[in-house]
Amino acid sequence: MKYRYTLVFFAVFFISHSALFAQVSNPEGDIQPASDDDIWAKTLEGSHYNEMWNYQFYLNDDITVHIAFSVANFGSFKSPVSGVQMSIYNLEKGDVYQVSREYPIHYLIQDKDSYMFQLRDERTIYFKGKLPNEHEVRVGFSKDDVTYDVDLKLSNIHQGLKWGDGIFHIGDEEAGIITHIPYAEVQGTIKVNNIEKTVRGTAYMDHTYQDQAATDLVVSGYRFVHQTDKQNWDHLYFLLPDYSDDNPTVGFRLGNNDGTLSVHGIDYINRLTMGEAFGVDAARILDLRLDDSTDIRLSRTKDFEKFSVLSELGWLAKKAAKSFLGGEIIYIRGEAVLMESGNRPKRGYYNFFKID
Repeated sequence: MKYRYTLVFFAVFFISHSALFAQVSNPEGDIQPASDDDIWAKTLEGSHYNEMWNYQFYLNDDITVHIAFSVANFGSFKSPVSGVQMSIYNLEKGDVYQVSREYPIHYLIQDKDSYMFQLRDERTIYFKGKLPNEHEVRVGFSKDDVTYDVDLKLSNIHQGLKWGDGIFHIGDEEAGIITHIPYAEVQGTIKVNNIEKTVRGTAYMDHTYQDQAATDLVVSGYRFVHQTDKQNWDHLYFLLPDYSDDNPTVGFRLGNNDGTLSVHGIDYINRLTMGEAFGVDAARILDLRLDDSTDIRLSRTKDFEKFSVLSELGWLAKKAAKSFLGGEIIYIRGEAVLMESGNRPKRGYYNFFKID
């Protein structure tokens, strides 16, 4: 299995430093359509910020692609940057390619006329197109003697959504979550060196942002994506502020059942069963309680990849980074199943992270 790891400080999201907080809360109100302006960076004026546009592509031949565009400012630790982190799984016989690129924040282009978010002029690293009408994602560059070229065009895109104002509260901090692409069809090409495939499948994208210092927010986070068609999908996205007896969470279940939309808060993890994945002790079974007292279970069934944000640092630099950031963020991804009494199991894909 081939791994291409590079450091991605801009992807360090919601790491904790100090004392535990007392209260968490989800937004109030109904499901709202995302506005045209919601796609743009919301935090760039702050002295500290973390913001991520997380694309997930589920393609033919069991190929999955994760592309995360980011902006981040960690104060004195590192100058503000924009960046991209990309992983490609199973392009050929289970191989995993992981790569990142970052640029000083002043190179970032947000062109509201063409709806383009580009990390740097004349670099093929951008997303473009007015949602839900049209959209494309392009990532192309060479690094460490490997050339990457991803060209994906989206169509039949579902309207973006947010719950109320999209703001979730963790103690005195706020985090915003917008699901810009609950469902879309996608086609295009993926090329790594001389391996090239024409692909088609489905896509998902959410946008998470925070404009305070990354202190005392979460110890882990969980996404699950199940897609059948534009009128039928089921997604989970929730954050665990800290391990405790009742494990209160912020986050939601956003669903579409034959065209009827619904949203429910995920109040807490009723039971958390851990299991190893790539040498990491991570959530394997999560029994969840929703705000309408519904119980659901999310279970990992197959693990695809692990990504450690600090993996390419030497031990001294890694130790310093972990000390400043409050830990090392580790992502694991793969397949999962969502179960609910009275309904058929829903198979899909998970994308978890934890602070180690």
